[in-house]
Amino acid sequence: MNLVSMAIGDYPQAVPETYRIPPTAFRSEFDIKRFEDVAPELGVDTQNLCGGAIVDDFDGDGKLDIVTSTYDPRGPLRYFRRQADGPFHDDSAASGLETQRGGLNCIGADYDNDGDNDILVLRGAWLLDDGQIRNSLLRNNGDRTFTDVTRQAGLAEPARPTQAAVWGDFDNDGDLDLYIGNESRLRKNSRAGDYPSQLFQNNGDGTFTDIALRAGVTNDRYAKGVTAGDYDNDGDLDLYVSNAGKNRLYRNNADGTFTDVADQLGVAEPTGASFASWFFDYDNDGDLDLFVAAYDCTLADIVSDYRDQQHSGVSPRLYRNDGQSGFTDVAAAVGLDHPYLPMGANFGDLDNDGFLDIYLATGRPNYKMLVPNVMLRNDGGKRFQNVTTSGGFRHLQKGHGVAFADIDNDGDQDIYHQLGGFYPGDQYRNVLFKNPGHGNRFLIIKLVGTQSNRNGVGARIRVTVTTPQGKRTLHRAVGSVSSFGGSPLRQEIGLGMADSIARVEIDWPGSATTQVLRGVPLDGMIQVTEGTDGFESIRLDTLPMP
Repeated sequence: MNLVSMAIGDYPQAVPETYRIPPTAFRSEFDIKRFEDVAPELGVDTQNLCGGAIVDDFDGDGKLDIVTSTYDPRGPLRYFRRQADGPFHDDSAASGLETQRGGLNCIGADYDNDGDNDILVLRGAWLLDDGQIRNSLLRNNGDRTFTDVTRQAGLAEPARPTQAAVWGDFDNDGDLDLYIGNESRLRKNSRAGDYPSQLFQNNGDGTFTDIALRAGVTNDRYAKGVTAGDYDNDGDLDLYVSNAGKNRLYRNNADGTFTDVADQLGVAEPTGASFASWFFDYDNDGDLDLFVAAYDCTLADIVSDYRDQQHSGVSPRLYRNDGQSGFTDVAAAVGLDHPYLPMGANFGDLDNDGFLDIYLATGRPNYKMLVPNVMLRNDGGKRFQNVTTSGGFRHLQKGHGVAFADIDNDGDQDIYHQLGGFYPGDQYRNVLFKNPGHGNRFLIIKLVGTQSNRNGVGARIRVTVTTPQGKRTLHRAVGSVSSFGGSPLRQEIGLGMADSIARVEIDWPGSATTQVLRGVPLDGMIQVTEGTDGFESIRLDTLPMP
């Protein structure tokens, strides 16, 4: 009723008070300035069902490209290559990616260490036993074409329903392994729905071996999201699996096995249903915190929350790392105690203040579940402010893949959002929100691993800057991404009102060394090679945006 009234222009007065959501409920707590949708002008407003999104430089020309998938089994993977003069060129057919159909999610990484990013497409989600559809590993040939190498790599069989996976060098041998969280419905005394998750160890020759059983990470639950990060700062990547049911935190034992410590550390919730999750350092204290989205509420719960009434909706969890390998749920303390119902979600820095913000892309498959997407600004690591309306993010359509990325190379992060629902009649056009800019400084870092994996996934970065208020340090973890987001692997770091960069420190996972850089310029892009002194400045040409 509220939405219809808004659509025809007689809100709020025409809505009876009993049902009215007051306009004050939509008021932003901070003016983030409006982000305009420029996807139509740039030719990337593909209309399709729910799917994934990756924004990264696939052809090595220094400009960020876009890959997006759709759940529609007849719908092709789309590849939009950025042009120097402004718009994107649809290279879906020329690249060979157009032959790939369907896929609720897609993620990118350089699995073969050849210097260009490859693509993994995930399939079969939500279809139960009918979801035994193989995934696709698409090798980047380095000439703007891709080859399906799934079968040769050993990833084609057994095919299991999935929507979430994460790349990470779990054994620190210099190449990326792959964890795929499958939708298992295993029941006692029955093998029906038995789809254990898989941990594919990279053999270094283009093939993979599933070691999940001996590693102890089969999960055997209905996986909704997965993420990797070194939460205990011991030098190896740990693994979090978000489930429909209790979640798991697999601590890496550094001997090829993992131990589930979720119950022990109090991070198994929400236990009804979770979705997207990620490790990130929201308070910039050097330890990875853990965000876990909740997916257990009704439309009535969300409306009641808008009206400050009691409800049964479940809030997300934000587990703050205490630096001693322990966690405390601070969601309520930082203002996240609301039912949001996010499916896709991701994090990035809206205003380059150095603190990571959260975007929640909301909805359910049924048609009536139209609730606004939500943008939450991180206010200095102390609380999250709802800035949805001031930024123009209150999109009603079903949201999935989200990427924070500096698409126009002007130093601040824009947002590409893949929209569309599950059912054939619920298609919608994707959006690209242009960042209006906030006057803060920035640094972009591209890592090149030599002993570590080529992308530097698992590396930790510390940037210490001088400001009018004194020195401060910003922390980033390379490759720690949302399980339903596709931000670039280069690190786009907001520096706030920095006067200069005092130093940059990089902890490399493969060599267990720390590289220290001095003399790094503000407002630029550098490339850092593991084991090589200094850095290379990379020209950052600003690209036109409407």
